[in-house]
Amino acid sequence: MTQLAKGSFTVKLQPMSFEGMDSGSAAESKLGRMSIDKEIVGDLVATTKGQMLSAMTGTKGSAGYVAIERVTGTLAGKRGSFVLQHTGM
Repeated sequence: MTQLAKGSFTVKLQPMSFEGMDSGSAAESKLGRMSIDKEIVGDLVATTKGQMLSAMTGTKGSAGYVAIERVTGTLAGKRGSFVLQHTGM
């Protein structure tokens, strides 16, 4: 039986330095890194912590990213955590 959890979230993204590159080199290469912090409310009450890496090109609409977030919270009276993996192009 499939169950559906509903809710909403707010997200805070903060730029971070790109490991192994100074800020000028990272900007020139169009590579980025950000921290991800979310507050989730609804059937799932949770917070997340994660990081995202991104790359852009000179072509409008051309980019990609990967992100990992650890979600910690309560759902249906049970407390725990799990990891989300995002990818996009």
